[in-house]
Amino acid sequence: MTTETENCSASGCWRVALTSLEAHPLCRKHFIDSCEVELETYQRRLRENRLGDVSPESARRFVNQCTQQAEYIERSARDLSDLDRERLRTLVVLAAELGRHLRRSARIVASIAIQVRSEKTGQSWEEKTETRVISRYGALVKCQRNLEIGESLRVSRLGNGRDANARVAWYQREKHGQAKAGIEFRDCDNFWELDWNGIVSQPRILSSAD
Repeated sequence: MTTETENCSASGCWRVALTSLEAHPLCRKHFIDSCEVELETYQRRLRENRLGDVSPESARRFVNQCTQQAEYIERSARDLSDLDRERLRTLVVLAAELGRHLRRSARIVASIAIQVRSEKTGQSWEEKTETRVISRYGALVKCQRNLEIGESLRVSRLGNGRDANARVAWYQREKHGQAKAGIEFRDCDNFWELDWNGIVSQPRILSSAD
């Protein structure tokens, strides 16, 4: 989010910025407009089979920011018109569809016990938790801590003690104090030790014993 003193960065706009996209503070109107334009550009590239022309990291960052901010605005704004609410919901759907095309490997629903550790100077902590979804390159995990996108973490599997460095790629605080985070491994291929060849995303349930 942004501070209340920031103005929207869109040319000629006098409104207070309520959110941001790619570090540009934006009012609600220009956030929705900008996301729609960006998503249309990605959809056009997808139709023309040119999605590979863009940076996967940049595209995934946009998907994460668009989804998080749209969900936050739709959930917290008190003066949303029916049209703007529908536009925000459409953004989330289209961003999710784009995200599926950007995935580097299949996703598997999996509950695997892990320990997540931060070693920030003066702010070190560790938390035992479990995954919700795993891929070859990362996971969606439950968490209690407040995390920042880009934050470095150390992840350990409680079943076999295997360690890997990771970064926070996505984070969202849910109701009742719960939160979820998307993590990407920095220096580890196939942390979950599965044969990913031929695996497609599916509601396959794994446990810590797998």
